Amino acid sequence: MIEQLETDLFERVTGLTLKDFKLLVSLRLFNDALMNMAVLNFKRYEDASLSYTGIDKHEGERVGLWDMVADADDMSVC
Repeated sequence: MIEQLETDLFERVTGLTLKDFKLLVSLRLFNDALMNMAVLNFKRYEDASLSYTGIDKHEGERVGLWDMVADADDMSVC
């Protein structure tokens, strides 16, 4: 998502151009399973930090991870 909507932010934060990033992805530099888990854990932490205010960002939604989409049920903190 950030590759499409916030490309300038992506490049500032990572130091990579989108072209270079896509090359690294195509070379399978990133472990898909670990990246999905990292994104899921970040989103769980983010949601837990907002839950005290009554905000539920993913209620009933599917959530995008690294290279897949998870059901909102997968977002619940165990």
